[in-house]
Amino acid sequence: MSTVSATALKEKFTELSLISLLCSCMHNNKVKDEVIKYGDMQVKQLDKSGKAFEVVIKPPSKDPSEVKLSSPPRSPTCLDAKTIQEKLEKAEERRKSMEAETLKKLAKEREHQTEVLSKAAEVEAAFAKKAQEELKKKQELYEQNQQAQRQAKIERLKEMDQHAEVVRQNKMIMTNSPKA
Repeated sequence: MSTVSATALKEKFTELSLISLLCSCMHNNKVKDEVIKYGDMQVKQLDKSGKAFEVVIKPPSKDPSEVKLSSPPRSPTCLDAKTIQEKLEKAEERRKSMEAETLKKLAKEREHQTEVLSKAAEVEAAFAKKAQEELKKKQELYEQNQQAQRQAKIERLKEMDQHAEVVRQNKMIMTNSPKA
């Protein structure tokens, strides 16, 4: 028996039932044991209702005309000292070129790494410089605020001293003046 997948058989059966339905509608005169050939299958109707079939799948044919695939012809192999030496030289050249490419790639990677590191160092230095400048500005601003607060406090103390002096003088005047 031929190896056919289940889905392929299912499709063929549905196609066959549709074909037999069409055939039964067109041809009312059925011949018993009628065999219909469909692809690699033979279908034999078992009853007149068109619902029972015998499906025979043909086994694969073994035709002698089938050509077996053979491997392509091989090139003649001449293994003399000269060809062997040439092959070795070519292999050595390939190896050297591959090694040179690898070294180029590594050099390029190292160069890229140094560029990235130098750029990172520049960015870090710029950030540190900016942070230092900001810190210096904050310190100057803090010192200015502290100085302004000290000056304001000194002013208030002077005003309080002046006020206290005025109060003392008024008190002295009040105590020295006769009571009326």
